[in-house]
Amino acid sequence: MAFSTQDRLSEPDIPGELAADLAVGVDRRARQLRLMLLAVAVTTAAVAFLEILAGFLFRESRAVGLGVAALGYAGLVAYLTSAIETIGRERVVAWVAALTLGLLGTATIIDPSLAPAMAIAALLPAVLVLPFLGGRAVGRTLLIAGVVGIGSVIAGELLPVGDRLPIEVTRGIAAMTLVVSYVFLLIFLWEVSRRMKATADDLRSIVAMSNDLARTMDPQLVGDRIARHIGQAVGASDCALSYWDQPADRVVTLGYFPPNRRNALMPSYALADYPATRVVLEESRPAIIDTGDPSADPHEVAYLASIQQRSMVIIPLIAAGTTIGTLELTSDRHGAFGPRDVEMATMLAAEAAMALENARLYDAIRHQALHDGLTGLANRALFRERVVRALDRSRGRDGRPFAILFIDLDDFKRLNDTLGHARGDDVLVAVARRVDESLRPTDMAARLGGDEFAVLLDDVADEELALSIAIRLADALREPIHLGEAAPAIAASIGVALSGNDVRETADDLLRNADVAMYAAKASSRGRAEVFRSTYRAEAAARSELAAELRGVEQRGELRLDYQPIVELVGGAVVGLEALVRWQPPDRPLLMPGQFIDLAEETGDIVPMGQWILRESCRQVREWQLRLGLPRLQVSVNLSARQFREHDLVHSIRTILAETELPPASLILEITESGLMQRTDGTISTLAELRALGAHLAIDDFGTGYSSLSYLERFPVDSLKIDRSFIAGMSASGERPAIARAIVELGRSLGLKVVAEGIEEPDQAAWLVSLGCPLGQGYLFARPLPPEEIDSLLSSDVQF
Repeated sequence: MAFSTQDRLSEPDIPGELAADLAVGVDRRARQLRLMLLAVAVTTAAVAFLEILAGFLFRESRAVGLGVAALGYAGLVAYLTSAIETIGRERVVAWVAALTLGLLGTATIIDPSLAPAMAIAALLPAVLVLPFLGGRAVGRTLLIAGVVGIGSVIAGELLPVGDRLPIEVTRGIAAMTLVVSYVFLLIFLWEVSRRMKATADDLRSIVAMSNDLARTMDPQLVGDRIARHIGQAVGASDCALSYWDQPADRVVTLGYFPPNRRNALMPSYALADYPATRVVLEESRPAIIDTGDPSADPHEVAYLASIQQRSMVIIPLIAAGTTIGTLELTSDRHGAFGPRDVEMATMLAAEAAMALENARLYDAIRHQALHDGLTGLANRALFRERVVRALDRSRGRDGRPFAILFIDLDDFKRLNDTLGHARGDDVLVAVARRVDESLRPTDMAARLGGDEFAVLLDDVADEELALSIAIRLADALREPIHLGEAAPAIAASIGVALSGNDVRETADDLLRNADVAMYAAKASSRGRAEVFRSTYRAEAAARSELAAELRGVEQRGELRLDYQPIVELVGGAVVGLEALVRWQPPDRPLLMPGQFIDLAEETGDIVPMGQWILRESCRQVREWQLRLGLPRLQVSVNLSARQFREHDLVHSIRTILAETELPPASLILEITESGLMQRTDGTISTLAELRALGAHLAIDDFGTGYSSLSYLERFPVDSLKIDRSFIAGMSASGERPAIARAIVELGRSLGLKVVAEGIEEPDQAAWLVSLGCPLGQGYLFARPLPPEEIDSLLSSDVQF
């Protein structure tokens, strides 16, 4: 229904046959046909009485016979007219035409003086049947009419004319018959012309609607245009076009005419509240309601009264044999919709249904093409299109500035690996919902791919406002997401880019700026959100250039290894070395791991680099073992989280050990705590395989991640490394970090070796010895040294 001013709770009295209901004071065409046929009967009866009277006065039996025949004809026509609803309009018209032709032929034979009038009158049946009968019936009638007309002319010439009637009477009756025939002929021709004009108008309406609908595939525009064309073609006051949403059991209004009444329109309504509409939809047949019908449902009458209308017709929209919606026409006149109106509306509704369904399907396909299938948000293509529009508007006279937020979830891959991809998708859906619910109606959210989202903030010129919105959004995303028994907490880094006055700035430039700002937020100590600065672009370009140079660095021989001794805190003997990589680009200063390892993790170059580090460190330590007679010397090599996820990690290490002939027990693989926790069950399996090789395993930077003692007990590791940040926490006043003490105690209780990193002061070493920590490394003993200096150190058998 179009308006919400009246609830319609009862089903209206819907007729079994729409035509029978329309015939009661509504069918204008049937009424006009009855009036014309009655006029023919009355006129014929009048002429018949005159013919009979003249026959009796002048004792002309042929005139009496003709009058009786005409009177019988008039009686039959009157009877057929009265029974038109029972017999049927088409059959009545056919029988009247046949009787008329029979009477004309009979009149010509009885009274040849009437031949000219009968020849003209023979055209009447042919004209009468044109609007009502099919092609073959019309053809037969025209043929018989031609025979009767020509026969009348011939009979008038050949048959003798009766001489008892005075010539004046004969001519008077003939003239009267001719005039009456001519008048009826003009009336019938006018009716045919009117019908043809109406048909032409209908065809013009169909063509106009088809041409108009060909210009757009937007469902809303298609609906409005259909409503306008059908409303104007039928002469309705209002016209509403609605779609049936069967899964939701609702009706959604897609088009309306006239537009100035749209404000009162309900966008959608529950079908359960409108049983009449449900009957139309389910039974695919129209329904008519008129306030002048005493049997009409009072709720329907009240509804029409509430919108100042008196009659309504609801027509089903049927596409490919399926009812997809309704066409609702209302009028402020009683009995406004006759058969032609319903037929016209039904005919237009058939085309409208196909156009509407095509537009809906096109819109669904377009929606799929421009929206993310998982979250329902706009995708990258649609988001970029909207940014382009926003740029065009911002450069106009009344343009509004705007901002773009680029959102990236922190450590989402770890969460995805830990919870599984299905739960990871659930997290993305929850994030999309939170982002969308945090925005204003004029803003727009999109998923660009993976765990990357974007937001278009409309009418935001203040940097502080844009940043505050971004921070508020980041805080909202930090709230735990409840997924059954799991409640993962996530974090997001957000980059902010504002539109400026640079006319050369493109949508891609703004998206790139927001992306660069997002990486700055990830690197920032405060995290969460950063506003783009021009310096970030240079930094991003430098980072991109560095990433390009990083690819293939191990093949070009630009990597080198330094080694830092690991010593016994009691006695000072060197028991192992930690291999530390350096990069020496040909045109740059020497780069330390902190300057390129994270980038290598992102690009994936850490995998071939890691293999080179493993192979080179194993080769070098094996050489020292053999040449210097140090068979117990061990080497510690860091495995990145990216390396640890490689499916062929164990095979690669086995191959390297075989190639270098290093005893597996001489290799210590250091894995960060966060890297171990990314895949719990898979991690335990991989660790077990590495342990089976004979290699030793250590957890690096222990205590800096999110320790899980239950998993630690299950991990087949050999040692823990205390992060240097806990050792540096020792103050000159004698304050001792509790975490370092706890790690040493934990290692002792689990039977693990403990290695302290970053020892720089003698009192730090002494305190660790008092705790029972056996091993350590740091500047107190030696800085990382190149192989030649380590060679000298090991050769001298130095004790620290």
